[in-house]
Order: sequence, then C-alpha cells, then structure tokens
Amino acid sequence: FVGYQAEGTLGQRIQKGRREIPITRRGTSEMIRINLEVCTVDGFSGHSDRNQLMNYIRNMRPKPELVMTEHGDERNCLNLASSIYNKYHIKTQVPRNLETVRVV
Repeated sequence: FVGYQAEGTLGQRIQKGRREIPITRRGTSEMIRINLEVCTVDGFSGHSDRNQLMNYIRNMRPKPELVMTEHGDERNCLNLASSIYNKYHIKTQVPRNLETVRVV
C-alpha cells in the first residue's frame, strides 16, 4: 500500500492485518483468504509531481520489477509509465479504469 488507507475501507483492514475479507460475487458473499505479503510504503504522497515520482523510483532499493501507474488521467499515467520504462528499464503497466489486475 502507498501510505494511508482511509478509516473503514477494505484497504485499511488489509493494511492492519486482516487475513480474510468478505467478497460478494453474483449476489453471494464469501470469505476470501488474503495470501500475500502486505507492505506499506511510507513517505509517498498522492500529491507528488512527476519529478518527485521519478526521483522516488530512482532511489528505491531494491528496484521494483513492475510499476503500475494509476490515480490520474490516462494520458498522464501512460506518459509517466513510458518515462519510468525508458529511464530506469523497469516494466510498467497502466491499468484502465475498473480493470482487474491479478497480483501473483
């Protein structure tokens, strides 16, 4: 997670250690086990500008294998992803709005 997760959200429950969460699919609710390592990246602001984001990625140790850009208009996300790939040779992905991304 990138920093703070709002009170009462699914993100906050997972961030605080919840290992199972209820998911409703096709009108049926079921408990889903969270089988992944959960980390929080502190010091990252949702209000950083492009240069701050590029510097942040440059200074990450270890380097990430993949960077997903989202939370912005599609053109800016694509431009940032392209810059990250070209400058740091890190694979990037720009999920579309409401696209499901499987993290393995």
